[in-house]
Amino acid sequence: MVVNIPPDDPAKQLWLRADKADLAKFWDIFDAIPVKVGAIAERLGLEVLSVTLSTDVSGLIRKREDGIYEIQVNNTDAAVRQRFTVCHEISHYLLHRNLIDAEGITDNILYRSKLTSRQEVEANKLGAAMLMPWLKISEWHYENYRTPPHKENIEQIASAFRASSLAVGFRLGI
Repeated sequence: MVVNIPPDDPAKQLWLRADKADLAKFWDIFDAIPVKVGAIAERLGLEVLSVTLSTDVSGLIRKREDGIYEIQVNNTDAAVRQRFTVCHEISHYLLHRNLIDAEGITDNILYRSKLTSRQEVEANKLGAAMLMPWLKISEWHYENYRTPPHKENIEQIASAFRASSLAVGFRLGI
C-alpha cells in the first residue's frame, strides 16, 4: 500500500518519523470518515480495552509480558474523548515505542505522562491527525462549504469526524 502524506499536513514531519511499514498497515482506513480508530489499533496488533480508570486518567499504553501492546481507555470519558485517547496512545506506539514498558505510559486528563512535554505534544498532534486526516478534513469541508476549513465550522467538523471541538481546533491550529 502506498502511503501518501499530504504536503500541507501540519503533522507531516511526525508521519515521516513513523515506520512506513506500520503506516502501510492502516493508511487505507483514512479513506472513510469517521475514521475507525479501533481498526487502526487492530491492524497494528494493539489490543484496546475500555476500562474504568481513575478519574484523572484518560488512557495508557503498556507492553505486556507476552509482548502485546495494550491500550486502556477510560470508559467513563465521553466517546469522542475515548476516540482521541486511542489515537493518542497509538501515536505513542508509532513515535515512542522504545519508551513503552510493562509499567506503560499513563496519560492524565490533560494528556500528560512521565514523558517529556515534547513527546506528549507529538502524540497529541499525531493523534489528532489520525482522527482527522488532513486530506479528508479538507475534502469534507470543501464539499459542504466550498471553502477551506475554518473556525466557524468547528462543530460541524467535530460531528462529522466524531471528535471534540477542542480536538478539531487543535488539528486546524485555531
